[in-house]
Amino acid sequence: MNQNRNRGWGIALTVVLTVTASVSLGACTPPMPPDVLAAQLENQITCQTGNQDVLVPEEFMGSVDSVNATLTGVCPEQSMTEVSADTPAGVVITSSAPTTEELAAFGEQCTGEIITVPIFSYGVTLAYNVIGLEGLILDANVLGAMLSGTITAWDDPAIAALNPGYDLAELPEMTVMSVEGGSGSVEAMTTYLSNTAPESWSSGVSRTLELGQKFPTQLDLINEMFAIEGAIAVLPIVVAINNQIPMAATQVQEEIIGPDDTQLQKVGAGAMTVTVEPTSLIATPATGGVPVEGNFDLAASKIVLAEGQPLIGWPILGTAHATLCNTPGEPLPLSTVQFFERLSGQGSFETYGLTPLPEPIRVQTFLPLQVTLNETVAPSESAAE
Repeated sequence: MNQNRNRGWGIALTVVLTVTASVSLGACTPPMPPDVLAAQLENQITCQTGNQDVLVPEEFMGSVDSVNATLTGVCPEQSMTEVSADTPAGVVITSSAPTTEELAAFGEQCTGEIITVPIFSYGVTLAYNVIGLEGLILDANVLGAMLSGTITAWDDPAIAALNPGYDLAELPEMTVMSVEGGSGSVEAMTTYLSNTAPESWSSGVSRTLELGQKFPTQLDLINEMFAIEGAIAVLPIVVAINNQIPMAATQVQEEIIGPDDTQLQKVGAGAMTVTVEPTSLIATPATGGVPVEGNFDLAASKIVLAEGQPLIGWPILGTAHATLCNTPGEPLPLSTVQFFERLSGQGSFETYGLTPLPEPIRVQTFLPLQVTLNETVAPSESAAE
């Protein structure tokens, strides 16, 4: 399946940008929409010199290279390089909000202020190796039963009821697979199932699956999926697409949503909630498909819905975060993450196949990144409460 990926444009790389009431931005009445305000903030560019190592999770290797191609086109003397988990880095990307243990480990190498912000969302789906079952529909109750081991056969009545046009007889038995160290994808899926289908998924929110085979890396898992027909795994949509692994569609409030609909992934990303901390903004996975009031702006998203189409998006998205070490006299980590949040950075993530942050959430990341916003942004107020 091919995704429609649109590159976002806009440039900004500013170490500290202050907007005060005396500036024309603050004089606008009514308050500016979040996308307009953010674009105004991106009119000033401060390029840095040097290369910043960025630790990237296995499932998103290549995404920072995509951002780097945009950055170096604007700031020829500044760059970023992806590094593996064993390499110390001043910027670390995690597939969900960093854990206490991850922050403690990062703090051992940081002598400055630790800042964490969300940087993109990513759709999560159940991928499977069964020839001829492309486009299978699975709702939350069925997903929970499959991942908990209650459903083990493809011709189970619950699956058949959702897929009347499929011949599900005599298919290989399901084999659940996951990465032994856990993943943000499993966290997003189990958050969704805990909230939506507690009757079929009673194990709560977790980064790991108790059931099935475990593999040390995602690459090992995918290689084994190809070898075993009937294998199922919770994966980022972009990973399933890149490896041409079939993915399940889902049903939300009578709406059937395909996993490769990038517009509805943007809508679904609005279901995240955020917590404001002194030096950080922490976001949950975005689950349920219905945006939280104030966390999604349809006009800013540039999404055009069909007449009568409800505002319901893809219901399972993880939220990746960037953690940086902000040390006086060392501007590269801060400016690197600032560029992630700018329109160019978000557009590069989208080109790679990830989902940009909803605009009201993106605007809120400016404050922990030391961009002071005195302008009131009405659509994002509830998210900061």
